[in-house]
Amino acid sequence: MNLAKSIIKILIKVALVVMGVLGIVLTAQSSEFMGGGSVFFFFTVQSNIFIMLMALIFLVNEVEVLIAKKSFINQVLLHIKYVATIAITITFLVFFTMLAPIMGVDYLLSFKNFALHAIVPILAIVDFFLFDKDIQLTYKSSLLATIAPICYVAFVYIGSIFKIQYTKDLYYPYFFLNVDTNGFFFEKGTMGIIPWIIILLGFIIGLGCLFCLFMKLRQKAGNKKPSN
Repeated sequence: MNLAKSIIKILIKVALVVMGVLGIVLTAQSSEFMGGGSVFFFFTVQSNIFIMLMALIFLVNEVEVLIAKKSFINQVLLHIKYVATIAITITFLVFFTMLAPIMGVDYLLSFKNFALHAIVPILAIVDFFLFDKDIQLTYKSSLLATIAPICYVAFVYIGSIFKIQYTKDLYYPYFFLNVDTNGFFFEKGTMGIIPWIIILLGFIIGLGCLFCLFMKLRQKAGNKKPSN
C-alpha cells in the first residue's frame, strides 16, 4: 500500500512538472497572450514555476523515502508549498473568472492554456490535499497566502517605473493593475487599483482560510479509527 501511494505521489508531481514546462515553453514560443520574451513577467508563469519547484523538492523527498526510508520534509517546506498551492489556485480562479471572458477562443482552447491555467493548478490542489496532511495550519496561516500576490504587485509597479513591457505599449499585465486606465480609486470613472487590490487580498485570505478548513476536515477524517 505504501509503495502504491509513493508511486501515485511521484506520478502526480512528475505530471505537474511536465505540464508546467510544456505550457511555459509553448507559451514563450507563441505570439498570443503572455507569449514571447515577457512570458516570465506574468503571475501565471511565476506561480507555475513556484509550484513546479516545490513539486520537484517533494519529488526528491519521495524518492529518498523509497530508497533510504528518510524524509527531509518539515513544517517550513509544507507551509511554503501551501503558499505555492494558493498562488497557483489564484492563477486558476482569476483566469477563468476574470480573464477568460475577454480571451480569444483559439487561446482558450489551446493546450498551453489548459496546461498552465487548469491542469497544473488541479494537480497541485489534489497533491496538496491528498498527501500533505501533516501540515499544521491555523487560520492565521491564511495571511501567508498573500505573500506571493503582494510580491507580484510590487514587481509589477517597480517594473512599470523601468517601463517593462508585457506586450507592445502595455506596462501592466492585467487590467485590474493598470493604474493608467483605472486610476488609484474611482477618479477615472471606474474602480481603481487600490479597491481592486483590497478586494483581491480579501479574497486570497478567504481562500487561505478555506484551504485551512478543508485540510482540518481532511486531517480529522484521516484520524478517525475504523469501527469494528
